[in-house]
Amino acid sequence: MLQLLKRYREIALGAAALVVPLAVYFAHARHPGERNAFDRAVVKVARPVEWLVGAGITGVGDAWRGYLALRHADDRARDLQGQVNRLAVEGMELSRLRAENQRLRQLLAFAPAAGDRPVIGARVIGVRLDPKGTQLVTIDRGSDAGLVRMMPVVAAQGVVGRVHAVQGGSAEVLLITDRNSSVAVRAERSRARANVRGTGDPSRCRLDHALRADDLAEGDLLVTSGTDGVFPRGLPVGKVEGLKKVGQGLYQRAAVAPAVEVTRVEEVLVLGASPAEAAVQVAP
Repeated sequence: MLQLLKRYREIALGAAALVVPLAVYFAHARHPGERNAFDRAVVKVARPVEWLVGAGITGVGDAWRGYLALRHADDRARDLQGQVNRLAVEGMELSRLRAENQRLRQLLAFAPAAGDRPVIGARVIGVRLDPKGTQLVTIDRGSDAGLVRMMPVVAAQGVVGRVHAVQGGSAEVLLITDRNSSVAVRAERSRARANVRGTGDPSRCRLDHALRADDLAEGDLLVTSGTDGVFPRGLPVGKVEGLKKVGQGLYQRAAVAPAVEVTRVEEVLVLGASPAEAAVQVAP
């Protein structure tokens, strides 16, 4: 008998695979009131199997839909992250443009202080700040724009320096903090005269030739006096700091904090000669 079953087991399994589903189908197809004992037994036995099969199919379907949803969500997340990155870059660019626009507005507001002098706008394109040597910035305007040596250079906050060397499309500006720079000034409060000389320190100048008897005080604003033949009158240069009156000396000593942070300046105005100065320059 066992040998017979082994011999025909494949046929038996195939027949069972066909008969069982048909039996279950016909058992379910009949109205509950028409089912006999065999039909009810088939339905009872098949119910757990049907539940397991249904649950498996439902689980597989849910898992597939979840996989698709996760895949779409991942793609969407990457798209959103790309948009966030682009918006962040655009935001930084807008902030830069806003700051630049504010600086340019300040420069335009400062232009009337130049009086009847023509003004030429320029951008800083190079910086050389050597504490033991020359302190220069390079601007993107040169002789092609009418620049010549010794022209005063200013920012919205005050004096930056003077044109030191000129090429066709660029120029070098000697900063007021350079050791070779000297600007004639007066105290706006007391009208006392002195000179501001560079020290090589981008954040400090020193006060020169301030007479001991002159009325100077901490925090006094120093402006150009217009007596050095370079800068027009009234441009901010810096504020007095660390004022000292030497016991037997002829002069007072003080540091000067420049009105312009030369390490951070980005846009400047170059002041041309006034009509009267231009007439003097071309006179025989």
